[in-house]
Amino acid sequence: MCPSRLIMESNRRTVGVGLGIVTILLVSAFAGIGPAATLFDGDQDGVYNWSDNCPNSRNENQIDTDLDSFGNACDDDDDGDGVMDVEDALPLDMTETLDLDSDGIGDNSDLDRDGDGIQNSNDAFPGDFEEQLDTDSDGIGNNADLDDDEDGVNDSADPFPLTANWGYNQTGPYTVGTQELTFISSTDIELTVQVWYPTSDDEGEQVIYDRVWPGNAWEDAIPDCSESHPVILYSHGTGSGLRWMSAFLTEYLTSHGFIVVAPDHAGDHFQNFDAEALPITLLRRPIDIRDAFDWISNQSQGDGQFSGCTIPDDGYAVMGHSGGGYTSLVASGATILIDDLTTHCDEGYSHHCSMRDHWLSLHPDAVEIDLSDNRIWGTIGLAPWTGFVLEDGVSNVDNPILILTGDVDETTNLTMVNGIVGDLDENLTQYGVFTAVGHYHFAPIGCDFYGCVNNTDIEIVKSLTNQSALVFFAQLLDWPNSSELNMPQSEYLTWL
Repeated sequence: MCPSRLIMESNRRTVGVGLGIVTILLVSAFAGIGPAATLFDGDQDGVYNWSDNCPNSRNENQIDTDLDSFGNACDDDDDGDGVMDVEDALPLDMTETLDLDSDGIGDNSDLDRDGDGIQNSNDAFPGDFEEQLDTDSDGIGNNADLDDDEDGVNDSADPFPLTANWGYNQTGPYTVGTQELTFISSTDIELTVQVWYPTSDDEGEQVIYDRVWPGNAWEDAIPDCSESHPVILYSHGTGSGLRWMSAFLTEYLTSHGFIVVAPDHAGDHFQNFDAEALPITLLRRPIDIRDAFDWISNQSQGDGQFSGCTIPDDGYAVMGHSGGGYTSLVASGATILIDDLTTHCDEGYSHHCSMRDHWLSLHPDAVEIDLSDNRIWGTIGLAPWTGFVLEDGVSNVDNPILILTGDVDETTNLTMVNGIVGDLDENLTQYGVFTAVGHYHFAPIGCDFYGCVNNTDIEIVKSLTNQSALVFFAQLLDWPNSSELNMPQSEYLTWL
């Protein structure tokens, strides 16, 4: 073969080999294998370099959240919000950069940024899990603030750490709400109770008790349990009494931070009185008081509407008018002696026979009737009645007592009340006698029914009674500055 043909044949073979190599490279490149693959798909993610938004980083789905032509795999700010991904809690959401509580919801749209259970709109510190309130607006959250209401009294010594100190000789700072409720007592009787409590409602409907007597509380207002309140139980008079008969006093004390609960004693009130059952009812009355305290204590636990409103272990005070005064004394420790009942029974008083026989049927070996509740820390009797059964056993009352009465009371006359006072001995803390005041000055609706003419103005009596009760309770509770208080002085009230 001539040289020229050899050269031509060699060139042909060389071209063939070259085309074969190119073909192999192309096939391998498109197949994603071999060294040629990196030439067309550098990151080997299945997307050719010329159309890959991240040619050097695997980004199979070609995700480009912010549409800036740089895929997320090679973009330091995926959502284009100006915050680098490493510092962005939500790197794929251009409207969010922070997630304080790490709940997956960005702070801009999270209704509770710090995850403390309080929505931002109601949280004084929406970015601080440990703080929610700043009562005195001093920039220090209540949990860290030693004086939440900035009244100069440390929270540890302040009975109402969220309410600044106020004057004792005027209506208190709390708005008063009230409700009529029912529960089944330990004696299987349905008891109706009136509850007065502080409320933070901005407006309300003025109560009309039993659609008869207008009060100064808002009916069915929402209880404010942001701070706990001491509890007082009120007991109404016998026969013609009602749970709200001394509403002027219960409302006043509530305005100063108390919760007051008053049961209608079944079978012994104006709308439901059984005279023949009175000896038995008088034994049940102190139990009604105890049950009412247990009820409000239970309502203060869990998720009830009074949750957090009271501290059951703190006990309670009790006060009552007329037969409610008897009830208060018996609940506070006054005992009824079986021998005394027997003596009067033998004298022909069936009232005493019925009470004695009923009690002995349940307690055969008893020498006295004791219905006391040692959780009571203070007692007020307003023109108290003996029930015709309280005698020497009154001396067993072992907590502080305030007695108020009138000198022209024809129902529980001064002789009867003086007898009670004499038996109380050293337990009597204060005894005040009003001038020209009768039985119903302490239960004003009675003046409308029975008359209180030619007597001291009822508004004067109400004001002095309110002040006396508040000073008495405040001093027992050792409220700030209470030691400096004195019982009100007036020409209409004599302290004995």
